[in-house]
Amino acid sequence: MGPVTNNPFLVAIINMTVVFGVLIVLGVLMHVIEMVDPTKKKAAPKAAAPVAAAPAAAVAAPAVEDKSEEIAAVIAAAIAACGGSENVTAVRIAAPAASWAVGARAEAQTVKPFI
Repeated sequence: MGPVTNNPFLVAIINMTVVFGVLIVLGVLMHVIEMVDPTKKKAAPKAAAPVAAAPAAAVAAPAVEDKSEEIAAVIAAAIAACGGSENVTAVRIAAPAASWAVGARAEAQTVKPFI
């Protein structure tokens, strides 16, 4: 076996050169393929003056049904089925919120309070 180096800086430089060399070759190959790509659609000639389309009619948002009573009944039934109704003091149905707010609420319920 030939000479082996134990210098970590030399090994790092060799590895980085190989990695970035491969990335550069792949980038050049991607540009060549993009230029020769037979599946690329050819640009249509532009019209002299584009015709403005009529604005579409505004679509009304669908009405949201209030199902809070149904949800409260399902929660009450689930609590009663588990037999834990003596530990529940209140049930509050929160409005739909952003995902970060839901995550914050879940974390606040699982983290022990500072005493």
